[in-house]
Amino acid sequence: MARGVPNEPIAYVLAADRGLPSEEQTIFYIKPKTGRDANKVTKFYIGAYIEKDEGGRDLDERAANAADVSAFKFLVKRIENYCFSDGYYEKHPVIKERAVKINTIDGEDLYFVPVIDTEDMVADVCQDIDSDSLREVIGVANNLNKLKEGQKK
Repeated sequence: MARGVPNEPIAYVLAADRGLPSEEQTIFYIKPKTGRDANKVTKFYIGAYIEKDEGGRDLDERAANAADVSAFKFLVKRIENYCFSDGYYEKHPVIKERAVKINTIDGEDLYFVPVIDTEDMVADVCQDIDSDSLREVIGVANNLNKLKEGQKK
């Protein structure tokens, strides 16, 4: 049975994180897309393509990166337990000071930010996260069943 999409974001755990202890899982609060939302996100990406004189298209990398950030900010309303890269922490030492240190099951020291809920920091996550995880977060918003499959229990 077809149903309307909930208005509230769903707490989603990436597929790669689901086998980790709860304190090591990053949680993305993702707004499920309606048909109208899907059109908005598509519009972000349309501007990333440049029509070539000879008839093809080329990707404007800068515009594509900006589209990723716009889509990510549109869909992700909050993030919990995100571990920024060392390079990010080097550029933003104040953020590292706010981060919580944990020793992972692999024995590695990680610094994670407990809560990210400002648009600027959500955008920073978009630019810091690996491409597979970025695509998973943006893509899962299209499918309410998959979003609920990864819902934080």
